[in-house]
Amino acid sequence: MSKFRLLHILVITYLVTAFTWWAILLYRKNYENYQLQKELAVFDATIDIDRLNEQYEKQKKMILGEGAVFGLSILIGLVLISRAYSAEIKTNKKLNSFLLSVTHELKTPIASLKLANKTLQRSDLSESQRTQLMATCTEESLRLESQVDNILAAAQIEQVYNYNPEKTNLKALIAGRIKRHRSLYPEKEIVLQGTDLTSAIDVEAMTKVIDNLLHNAIKYSPELSPVIVNLNNTNGLSQISFANEGRSIPDNEKKRIWEKFYRIGNEETRDSPGTGLGLWIVQSIVKAHKGKVKITDNKPSGAVFTISLPA
Repeated sequence: MSKFRLLHILVITYLVTAFTWWAILLYRKNYENYQLQKELAVFDATIDIDRLNEQYEKQKKMILGEGAVFGLSILIGLVLISRAYSAEIKTNKKLNSFLLSVTHELKTPIASLKLANKTLQRSDLSESQRTQLMATCTEESLRLESQVDNILAAAQIEQVYNYNPEKTNLKALIAGRIKRHRSLYPEKEIVLQGTDLTSAIDVEAMTKVIDNLLHNAIKYSPELSPVIVNLNNTNGLSQISFANEGRSIPDNEKKRIWEKFYRIGNEETRDSPGTGLGLWIVQSIVKAHKGKVKITDNKPSGAVFTISLPA
């Protein structure tokens, strides 16, 4: 237990105890004063017993009423403080998790690039070995670029990001991003299907959405399983779905995956790379376009992320 938490409990205990003791003393004083005036009334005929009883009941209700309001105010204040403290703890845990993951995500490609460049300096390498090392350098550079782009995008979204929507052919845009991912992951089958769709979007921002969802689908898809990207028009909305046949996401995690820095599992046990920013960026950008994004289970396994945008 942290020192702050212990102090918080001690302050709560003190306030509750002090308030209870104050209420008991005040109630007793009022009762003692009432009894004293009743005794005086035996010797003083000017004291009106009915009025005395009425005043006593009135003061008793006032003490109880003020005590209840004061007690409720303390209780609400303590609950708000406790919630704020818990929220701060959760945020700090997420931030620590993010720092651990982003450190790994940035250091790994840098280390790979250093090793590949050092190896390329050797004169006894064959042409095929040099080609393979150059491909590794390109792949790790793009991985590093992707992580830095996500971090910068998150910072921009939290500030004032100026969206510049323009009518865009979504299928053509997605086809271009798929072509890039095919060059990065030649072993992965990515299938684009559906109709041509047009929507008013900020091309740069929506490109980040497409890249993140494509990367997620590829990352969690089994080796010989395709990634399916489908476009269709439903009830006047442009819908784009990204389906993979990997591990399904538990129902209790489906809402939390959109939180900033949130990742399923913990940094010590999870086996997939990432920073917990991608899906938060996706949801933030889609909402800015007055659209929606949701996750559903794929059959027999996996997940389907579906974006709905005004046509």
